[in-house]
Amino acid sequence: MDLASVFAGLDRVAWPELRHAYGPADDVPGMLRALAAGDEEAAAEAEQGVWDSLVHQGTVYPATVRAVPFLARLAAAGVRTADLLGVLGVIADGADERALDRPGAAHAAVVAQLPLLLPLLSDGAAEVRQCAAWTVAQCGPDAGPAARTALRRRWAAETDPVVRADVLTACVLVDPDAAEQLCAAGLGPAEPAPVRVAAVLAGVEAGRPWDAALAATVAALAPLERHTEGSQWDREPLRDLVVALYERGEAAAATEVVVSALDRGVAAVRAGADPGPAVTEATWAAETLALRSRSAPRRLLPAMLPLLDFPATAGTVITALRDWSEPAPDAVPALVRLAEGTGEPADDALAALVSLGTPEAADLLARWLADRPDALRAAFQRTLRRPPAPLPCTPALLDAVRARLAAVTAGSLAPGGHRPLTAGGLVAVNEPVWLAGLLAGWGPAARAATPELVAALPRHPVAVSRALAAVTDGTDAAAVAALRACAGAGSPTNREAAATALHTLTGDAGPLIGVLETGLGGPGDTRDRCAQAAAALGERARPLLPRLLALLAEPAATRTGVPAIRAGLAAATAVWHLTGEGERVLPMILEGLGRAAEPWGDQIANLAAGAAALLGPAARPAVPHLLPMLGQARTAAAAARALAAVHPGSDRPAGVPLTELADRVLAAVAPGAARNPARAAVEALAALGPAALTPVLRERIRLLAEGDRRVIGSGLQTQLIHEDEEFRATVRRLSADPADRTAGGGAPIQPSPTRTGPTPPAAMDP
Repeated sequence: MDLASVFAGLDRVAWPELRHAYGPADDVPGMLRALAAGDEEAAAEAEQGVWDSLVHQGTVYPATVRAVPFLARLAAAGVRTADLLGVLGVIADGADERALDRPGAAHAAVVAQLPLLLPLLSDGAAEVRQCAAWTVAQCGPDAGPAARTALRRRWAAETDPVVRADVLTACVLVDPDAAEQLCAAGLGPAEPAPVRVAAVLAGVEAGRPWDAALAATVAALAPLERHTEGSQWDREPLRDLVVALYERGEAAAATEVVVSALDRGVAAVRAGADPGPAVTEATWAAETLALRSRSAPRRLLPAMLPLLDFPATAGTVITALRDWSEPAPDAVPALVRLAEGTGEPADDALAALVSLGTPEAADLLARWLADRPDALRAAFQRTLRRPPAPLPCTPALLDAVRARLAAVTAGSLAPGGHRPLTAGGLVAVNEPVWLAGLLAGWGPAARAATPELVAALPRHPVAVSRALAAVTDGTDAAAVAALRACAGAGSPTNREAAATALHTLTGDAGPLIGVLETGLGGPGDTRDRCAQAAAALGERARPLLPRLLALLAEPAATRTGVPAIRAGLAAATAVWHLTGEGERVLPMILEGLGRAAEPWGDQIANLAAGAAALLGPAARPAVPHLLPMLGQARTAAAAARALAAVHPGSDRPAGVPLTELADRVLAAVAPGAARNPARAAVEALAALGPAALTPVLRERIRLLAEGDRRVIGSGLQTQLIHEDEEFRATVRRLSADPADRTAGGGAPIQPSPTRTGPTPPAAMDP
């Protein structure tokens, strides 16, 4: 194929009218031509441009669809064939579609080009054959009979083990009805190890029954990862096998696969073999299963605990114990022994004891506080989670924290100022935050630390202000004087933190009003924070009303960033509290709701829906904006709650039955959710009231609380299990019978507090 044929019709496409990740697609013709220009540097840059603009992080756009024929022709013409096949495969698999004329248009565009791509399955280069098989596989059964025939021919002819394994996987994905036959052939004893591993994985993912013969194959090939190197399928084979078994409902089989792998790893260590590959593969599979299954940790830990006895493998067990927070009494003696040692293993072991809340943790941390930064961080993180409770405030630990805070403060005030990052790393910056946060978590029990906090306030005003507000009260003259001085000088963020604490302790809002008035005229993030703080002040924010009204009066075109829109919505909330005049704030709410259809606009739309809920019936003009939000998982909860508030007492808010609202909200809570959206859904269900919960819905809620599948699966991996258990505790209160809740079955579910004022101190870890 000559280049004239490749680019035929390229300039007849109205590229400027199409869009990609960065806007109008008028640069696409130049990128496509540069791919074939012969200048390697320019071609590589153009290929990166294709990835960035046409398949940005797997997202496809209208310009992507129109570019597919030209990309396919380039690949077929031998222009960066393997690379462009990769692009086409990602496009075919692109589930994240933006503004396409019809769902699946990008996928269909690649399928339409398969007649050009199928001959590449017989290319002389193994890499091209492999990439072609992968790309065809992304088309799935839509690839059609010609693709199935071409892949079968390649399977019969291919001799390269890794390519042959990938061709087998592609055959199964394109022809799932033949999975049993194909995988049985791939498991034959004459097949190379990569093919047998591929047959196990493809078969399980296609629904092939799990049996003792497959388990024996896995054991014989273990560790599996060594056989998948070079595959186009970026696999963690044992992990993927375990996930596939669990997701299809075979939790016991998934657990048994991991336990067997752990047993093999322990045997390898005891035999003096290199534990790396086997143990790493097994423990990674164990961690993955624990993030999905509530019952997995207590089944897996006994098989992992023997690894604590070997320095090369102890760290993986310690990490699991810390992140899973699964009580394991048999592990405590070994952890205590390690914690009393030296170096990073000792710190990790003590961090695990702290996370587990063992009785020994507080005294050990008191002894080793200066040398155990990870353990201190773990203690601080406990104060941010409910449950569990903060680490106990023992006299020894309180004394140690006071002494350490004093030493850190003295060090930071020594000649030369703050310790540079190069001298102490991030720990040097985070340590005062962790110490102050631990004291704040203890509350009045840590009041003896007030002198150290007052001394530290000038250097760490945000963290220490919060701690002073928690541990002392308005009768402590030294703390009040220190906060008042800090509120009158320094950066706006530091002044706001001190003024907020002063208001909490004394009720004096004057300094805070002054800080907020200045901040409301500042840049986006500052204005956002100050507007939210003003909204929380209620009637005491009245001196700020002119500023707030001016913020609402700004043209919508000037609110180009998320912080500016958030600030406007917070101002609307504050003005409503102060005036009760819905006509003043509705335009801002409608503006926020209008962002729901924009990419990543769901957070703004949810905030606007929350503001609409505050207005109640006064927000009825917002109903046409709220109804479409019910159809989106990320906005359904906020929309349902707002609709119920706009039509109080109605069993059909805006014509939608309460039971349907509850169903829409509950449908948005699926495995893999992040904590905050999941919590918002539960709060919305509680706000809709018992009348919205049919027996079927109540049973679904009960299963959320009691089922084995974890719900929270998005966020920091080290926190997911804690967050899932916290979510379940909330759901249990919702699923309980109303009479049980009235009789003391648990406190009612309260809405998450709106952020008002400085964010609670958090560590500065990346």
